[in-house]
Amino acid sequence: MSSKPYSDMQNQAAILIESGMRIALVHSMTGLPMRMLRDLWSAIHGELKPPGRMPYNSIAYIKNGQSVTGLAMVVSVYLYAKKERKSIVESFLSAWEASQLSADSDSNLDINAAWYAVRDVKAGIITWCRCNRCGAGYILDTKMTRKSDGCNYCGTMGKKIIGVAQ
Repeated sequence: MSSKPYSDMQNQAAILIESGMRIALVHSMTGLPMRMLRDLWSAIHGELKPPGRMPYNSIAYIKNGQSVTGLAMVVSVYLYAKKERKSIVESFLSAWEASQLSADSDSNLDINAAWYAVRDVKAGIITWCRCNRCGAGYILDTKMTRKSDGCNYCGTMGKKIIGVAQ
């Protein structure tokens, strides 16, 4: 667990859980005890546990309709926040909050998908690129779940593959 005060970590966990992040993911990010997180989930959502199984990676979420552009934006903000020496949780919360500010009413970006996108880019499971034209970071569709591998923002096909983002 981080050296941050315990109450700060609990507050961050509550924000993540309120946004719908699954208990196992919150536990892996914060290191807080599972029992405490289950109690927190129950207090926030009025349920004993989250419903059903969830996909195991960002590609599965993309195939189920998650916005590739929204996920790429979360990853971009997360990577920037990490460069500012923020903790994993602080960096992710910054990225999640930014995605919620820019989301339109039709987009339902799932917080679990957002975390998996960050995790998968960091692990090299999905490829992270930078557009040669507009400079935006985006997820390269190596699994061919979409028809185009161009930039999500300007459509340019020219890219610089960053690979594993640190």
